[in-house]
Amino acid sequence: MIKKVEISHKTIFFVLAVLFFLWFAYLIRDIILLFYVGLLLMLALDPGIDRLEGWGLPRLLAILLNYLGFFALIGLSIFLLAGPLLQQSGLLLQQIVKLAEAAGAGDWLSGVLHDPLKNILPLSGNIFRVTQTIFNNLVQVFSVLIVSFYLVLDRKKLSDRLEQFFGKKRTRKIERIIEGAEKEVGHWLWGQVLLMVIVGALTYLALLLLKLPYALPLAFLAGLLEILPNIGPVLAAIPAVIIGFTVNQAVGFFVILAFIVVQQLESNFITPKVMQGITGVNPIITLLGLLIGFRLAGAVGAIFALPTILIIKVLISELVFPRIKRIS
Repeated sequence: MIKKVEISHKTIFFVLAVLFFLWFAYLIRDIILLFYVGLLLMLALDPGIDRLEGWGLPRLLAILLNYLGFFALIGLSIFLLAGPLLQQSGLLLQQIVKLAEAAGAGDWLSGVLHDPLKNILPLSGNIFRVTQTIFNNLVQVFSVLIVSFYLVLDRKKLSDRLEQFFGKKRTRKIERIIEGAEKEVGHWLWGQVLLMVIVGALTYLALLLLKLPYALPLAFLAGLLEILPNIGPVLAAIPAVIIGFTVNQAVGFFVILAFIVVQQLESNFITPKVMQGITGVNPIITLLGLLIGFRLAGAVGAIFALPTILIIKVLISELVFPRIKRIS
């Protein structure tokens, strides 16, 4: 005998509500990602801000000092790299002309250089697209900074607001989760900085041994781009390899070999060990998380894969493990 399965109106409404929520979340996924990155930045910065508060500084001043340090680091990077990069641009242009002539494209290159009116429309379109992309990226970065600023500013008021909705007992558990996430993400941030310094130092030593021009700014760029797993080392290698070939072919090939060696050391030894030692995450889980993050959201997903794993680890340790212990 076949039993009739009755589905209540509440169940239908719940399923439709979940589907609508997922659909709406998909539509605003870019905004959700911005808020998530802002949340991660808040979790990373808040322990340092609390430390400055402990020294007697007002919270607003502590937040502003953190942001000023962030912008000062960016400004220092631009100051150190601007001059050498402009000089490298001249070398790159000379190399492009030489490669074009060697490939038999000298006539085409001359046409491009001597017939600007013919190429003004596509070039202007490219310039417009590049400008639009740069502007959009700047807006996104500014939005993340604003979101993280307000999240950090209201961090102290969070407990009172949570207590209104969840009560004292659940609020204490949520606070433990947030504090654990702040600790783990803060450790990840310092681990990433350490990783960038190590890779930059190794690259500098390798390029210095090869006597490559502008070894210091190129190594600094390699360390900076280390925050982009997989694609970062490739982007860092391109200008160094081109400059190497402007010296001679042997130096160019040795530069390629040097970047391959540094990349293999970073992927197989440095990243797993540094991140394991600081965050306590198994190297296999670290590598798997990087691959999954890159597959789901490209370079951005890979950058924030590990802090996401750390937050999940805190949630499991605070919510799942206690229940397992109670059951056992």
